[in-house]
Amino acid sequence: MSEPFVESLPGRAVPKSFVAELETKEAIQQAVAVRGYNIERDGETVQHAYQLVVNVRGKYILGLHLTNGTWRVVFDTRDHPKLAQEGPRAAYEAVHDALYERAPSDAKIDFESTPRFWNASQ
Repeated sequence: MSEPFVESLPGRAVPKSFVAELETKEAIQQAVAVRGYNIERDGETVQHAYQLVVNVRGKYILGLHLTNGTWRVVFDTRDHPKLAQEGPRAAYEAVHDALYERAPSDAKIDFESTPRFWNASQ
């Protein structure tokens, strides 16, 4: 599912409303806008994400990062079977670590959404 799903994403940062719509799809349990920037439109601030975490219902978790107009899977828990033995928290930490590594240091980051238990590696 990951390849067709990722290919279906628009080639740009997505508004938080789009991320919320992902959760209405039967196969998606959770979608989170992890990092992004704000766009002012008609006097309203709209958050747009260039990093996402997508939990595919009961199967795996993907970390997605937008690079040059293309969404890429930067972490797929299916590629790390030991994480399943460690539990969901370990999987989420690994996904957020992978996204943090790719967070551009020179880009504008207006918001970050990470779990309370996750801390950026030093």
